[in-house]
Amino acid sequence: MAINIGKERKRLIMEWIGKKPKLTPMIELDLTNSCHKILIKDEGKNSTETYKDKHGWMMGLDYLKNHFPEQFVYYLGSTGNAGLADFAFADELNRLIGEKRVMVANFYPMHYDGKILGPDSKGRFTDGRKFRECMEGFLSGRVIRVDFKKRYWFDDLDKGVTPCLDKMNELSVGEEIGISSITRFNSRDITEGFDPTYHQVMEEIAGQLKEKYGRIPRALMIVQFGAGMLYEDSKALARAKGLPIDLMAVSTGNRETIADKICDSSETWQENLRDLRCKGFTKSKKDGSRIYNVTEREILFALKTMGKHDIEAEASGAAGLAMALSDRLGDIVANDDNLGGLEDYELVVVINTGNGIKKITEI
Repeated sequence: MAINIGKERKRLIMEWIGKKPKLTPMIELDLTNSCHKILIKDEGKNSTETYKDKHGWMMGLDYLKNHFPEQFVYYLGSTGNAGLADFAFADELNRLIGEKRVMVANFYPMHYDGKILGPDSKGRFTDGRKFRECMEGFLSGRVIRVDFKKRYWFDDLDKGVTPCLDKMNELSVGEEIGISSITRFNSRDITEGFDPTYHQVMEEIAGQLKEKYGRIPRALMIVQFGAGMLYEDSKALARAKGLPIDLMAVSTGNRETIADKICDSSETWQENLRDLRCKGFTKSKKDGSRIYNVTEREILFALKTMGKHDIEAEASGAAGLAMALSDRLGDIVANDDNLGGLEDYELVVVINTGNGIKKITEI
């Protein structure tokens, strides 16, 4: 008896919606060293310990809506957290379907094996090799080690530049699910995610603020900027819904930073790493927004503060709090035409984007 594809797709989508990442808590910090109220959205409470759960879940939704029941390959460049989440959700998706139809390939920088990662807010360390070995344990994922120091691995399909497709075909990645040749029609680069991937974070923040205060207070929200997705999706939703929330992007300009997950060392999504480090800010290539620098000392202080409050975070997850606690914050917002004065905000909201280090050290 032939399967009704439309009916089966609908059934699978409904089951997949039930696997949507659950609401993560909002924590109010009681800090005597801060002149403003600080709330932390703790995305580290997701199943993969990071906000990248939402990336993996959106991948599954994209497949079921747009590609089911065909075999399909997703690919991305990730040093750890996104790769782990996508591999985990690909395994879950294939279990739900009942057979292996989806593969995820992660282009992983080969030099990362020797990179020390940490400390986190509990003083834990790991390294890139352990991240890679963990990813290699998933059934639906394939780690492809490449040299990111020579080039950034990215396909420009409009120009016919396809190093990722070529490499995957060279390694016969598609054959694991019955694809003899991976093309632009049976694959998708998800390095920059899905548009929008992270609206849910901002929707939850708005809902939790309204539940807590009976309204949404005027707030400054400080968001980590790596590839820019979390910042841009959050800002887009805030504007679309007219939320009284202004957003500030932060990153680090040090290529050897402990907050490696938010350092755009290839300068793919930001204008200039040197300006970020030396002048204090650079700009997003997408919309010209300012991205402000947080220092290693500020990040370490934020990690210590989070540890005291029993919040588990890696350095990248502490970057928003690092700026919130910085003595420079008042001057920065006062000199940014897109922000008010610090006294104009009733509170500052930051996001703990999670702690992949914890996840790895517990395996």
